[in-house]
Amino acid sequence: MPTPIPPGLVFAILAPDEAIAAFRRRDLLPSFAWEDVWQEEHARAFTVAKLLRMDLLQFVRDELDRAIAEGTPLAEFVAALRPRLAEAGWWGTREVIDPVTGQVARTTFDLSRLRLIYDVNLRQSYAAGRWRRIESAAESAPDDTLIYYRTMRDERVRQSHRAWDGVALPAGHPFWRTHYPPNGWRCRCVAYAVTRAQLERLRGAGMPVRTAAPPVALVPWRNRQTGEVVDVPAGIDPGFAYNPGQQRDGALQRAAADAAQGLPPGVRDAAVRDALEPPPGRGRRRRR
Repeated sequence: MPTPIPPGLVFAILAPDEAIAAFRRRDLLPSFAWEDVWQEEHARAFTVAKLLRMDLLQFVRDELDRAIAEGTPLAEFVAALRPRLAEAGWWGTREVIDPVTGQVARTTFDLSRLRLIYDVNLRQSYAAGRWRRIESAAESAPDDTLIYYRTMRDERVRQSHRAWDGVALPAGHPFWRTHYPPNGWRCRCVAYAVTRAQLERLRGAGMPVRTAAPPVALVPWRNRQTGEVVDVPAGIDPGFAYNPGQQRDGALQRAAADAAQGLPPGVRDAAVRDALEPPPGRGRRRRR
């Protein structure tokens, strides 16, 4: 059973707006393999490996948008997608041709695949939205804000992630550039902003608290698509060693700054700020 949070210690619950905004910043990007869209690119692009039909990719994106905005459960998400994919001939196993290389591969769309798509996209979107909340807390009280890493503290937690449970470091610490959760496929770990007083209450309740940064070992990993060998932090699945909130905001700031070149300084700064603001409302929005 997961270890409960001590009574009286309430973490801020993330409103859907931040997660919705994070998800809606991502544009459609068809890809043949999951390695084609690497780490921080996911903060700007939405893709489903080998789903090369834009209308189906858009449909999956719309249903995920609805799931985040309206709290659609997994069963309802599957019920909406399965008939559409079956009608289009994409339910079950089929062959797909890479339009770039001509490579033929098999892909499968079934309940397990839809569950993975749902899980990864919702967790990453909420993680990006939660980072905005963390940044806001750090800006308001930079000397009194730490980020606290928490696993689910049950038998399903990976041993490598268990070693990070209770790590509490400042928001600007480089550890969060690569280890801000989720840290892999189906990873359930989360990270929250806590004050130093809250951290002491956690410590007093017997919860793990580690204020020293854990050692980070790098292991080589070869990208099957490009042949490139990159170093991946041990314990993190390849492709997950990035902070979706930091990468999204950094990309938006660069794009907004480029677009605002030549404007008066005050107008330029306002344009960059507006680019980072979440869209109003929580309704479903289809991208054209």
